[in-house]
Amino acid sequence: MHQRFLRRLPRRFAVFVLLIVLVILSSRSAQGQEARGGPWRGVRNVSGQVVTEGEAVIPSGVTIVVETRDGKRSAEIHPDAQGRFEILNLVRQTYVVTVSAEGFYSQQLFLDLKDGSDEAVTLQIVMHRTPNRKATSPLPALTDLSAPKNARKVFQRAVQALKANRLEDARGEFGRAIAEYPCYARARTGLASIQIAARELDAAVANLQEAVRCDPGFPDACALLGKVLNSQKKFGQSEEILKQGLRLSPEAWELYDQLATAHYNQGQYAKAQEEWLRVLALDPAPPAEVHAKLAAVYIRGGARDKAYAEMQAYLRAEPTGRFASAFKAMLARLEPARTQAAASPQLEQPAIPDQ
Repeated sequence: MHQRFLRRLPRRFAVFVLLIVLVILSSRSAQGQEARGGPWRGVRNVSGQVVTEGEAVIPSGVTIVVETRDGKRSAEIHPDAQGRFEILNLVRQTYVVTVSAEGFYSQQLFLDLKDGSDEAVTLQIVMHRTPNRKATSPLPALTDLSAPKNARKVFQRAVQALKANRLEDARGEFGRAIAEYPCYARARTGLASIQIAARELDAAVANLQEAVRCDPGFPDACALLGKVLNSQKKFGQSEEILKQGLRLSPEAWELYDQLATAHYNQGQYAKAQEEWLRVLALDPAPPAEVHAKLAAVYIRGGARDKAYAEMQAYLRAEPTGRFASAFKAMLARLEPARTQAAASPQLEQPAIPDQ
């Protein structure tokens, strides 16, 4: 019937009528698609709840940031007082979701919306509390208070020479400060740092051991001694010294860092992960290499998504750092973990400092 009707019309008018019919039909098709999940079914919704380990809610202060894999922000939301949230109309791609809350470790997870499903995604994000932190103020080392006035003056001259990169002058001044007061822990630690730079490791260890004996609560000496022992692969001795330092200086993140290195090099990856997470809890902006070390641990444990997040954190902190080129190459091959994947690609272990 439509064809007979069109034959009776002038040609131009018939074309015009045909276009109207096509527009009506296409709009009905689009409405049908919308009713089944949005135009072209190209977006998906995500909802869920943020809770603590015991499934208690976090009533306020939670932030959820959704970014694409290249770092472009797609959404930033704050859950309600029951921890519930909803993110609407996300394009079908892979996202990095970062959840943060005061007093909890940040969580990062991958959200893969490319699986072909039209159903809304529901998440339950469990946050883990960080250790309670006490307000601290920098305190002088014990032997700083007992050092004679002249020894302290000589020590200051050594520090000025060290800042000016006059290492031999600094070495001499530290030596004179120690001669004035043999139990001057900070002066012995300063001298040890110069000896380490000169690869005089045995002499450095002797000075640091004496510094720790004189002032067991001086974290600088404990951390530097642990670092040297780790470099000498004396991991058991390093662990003993560092744990001793932590009993007296539990807020010194440098001690946890070196303790984690000792654990890692002994193959105790779960312990290493725990200690490096403590570093992040104590100092939210630690040296970028802490992120590199955590990436190495996560790859060892098969936590590829977390490794990806730590590599990204490293590159944000040091885009041209010593691991930047290796991490960029690895990230280009690293895909979010899939529960249906038959096998994960084998990634090389990122090199991390052994100190």
